[in-house]
Amino acid sequence: MTRTVKTLLAICCLGLGATTPVAAQEVLTSAPADEAGLVKVDVSFLLVDVMGVYDAEQEISADLFYRLNWSDPRLASEEPESRFLKMDSIWAPNFQSTSDRGADEMLPRVVIVDRDGNATYTQRLTGRFGAPTYLADFPFDRHEISFPFFFATSQGVIEYEVNAGPIVEISTLLATPDWKIEGGTISTEPLPISAALPPVPGATFTVEATRITSHYIWNTILPLIVIVMMSWTVFWAPPAQIAVQFGFSATSILTVIAYRFALANQVPPLAYSTRLDAFLNGAFILSFFALVEVIITARLIYRERVDAAERVDLHARWVFPLLLAAVAGRAFFF
Repeated sequence: MTRTVKTLLAICCLGLGATTPVAAQEVLTSAPADEAGLVKVDVSFLLVDVMGVYDAEQEISADLFYRLNWSDPRLASEEPESRFLKMDSIWAPNFQSTSDRGADEMLPRVVIVDRDGNATYTQRLTGRFGAPTYLADFPFDRHEISFPFFFATSQGVIEYEVNAGPIVEISTLLATPDWKIEGGTISTEPLPISAALPPVPGATFTVEATRITSHYIWNTILPLIVIVMMSWTVFWAPPAQIAVQFGFSATSILTVIAYRFALANQVPPLAYSTRLDAFLNGAFILSFFALVEVIITARLIYRERVDAAERVDLHARWVFPLLLAAVAGRAFFF
């Protein structure tokens, strides 16, 4: 863990264990604007952990620190040590998450102020945040997950100058096993909260999340390929054994349908198809075509055209593998 991350965590721990009494002073309610009428705020973020990414709920469970730095000359003091002031006793930015879906504040609402009036507020949010994602490439998808925050205007009309702080990092000890989280950038562009209102000042922390696909390859895609290949056994069975051929074909179709139901709760209802949907649909169609081939050979046997039935089986033995390769290529690579 880098020095800046250790510093931020040390500040958080110091805030939790602070015993310095809050200075008695007049409550400050007006913003400390500079000569240009701006309040300059530096925003830092540290993503400590990601406990889970939930596709169906379009949410992410995360442990996120943010830190605000601003200057208020009215808080300057001749005391040599920094002071701990309650937020309700001074003016402080009202920084709120727009994607909060039940995240809890874990640190006390206390501001650290040095002798020059430089203020630091650190907060830790733990819980769920909204994470809208476009899942067309599922399960080989990659997303930019954002944590947008804005400065509420309940304190009156305030002009902010928002800058990225010195800490924009992701912990190297993330717990989520099925995602690779990397990157970490801050955008200080104003946020469009409502179409009827102008954008408001804020900051957005964005990370890149890449799904680790080994689970889906070994537990979904590979077994599904084997199921489709199982339906091809009818091409080697004697055409006269119609009951056996029907049994294999019907079992393959029902198994593919069961796969669709099993995966239904992993992604939300979508108006578009994912890559896995395309492969499942292709597998279902190939299994159905194998059943159609059984019906064709059965009709030929019924008409005593055994040689023609065997030729159909012979051609199907190489046509269907090519079709499966085409379905997989179209679903996962194009």
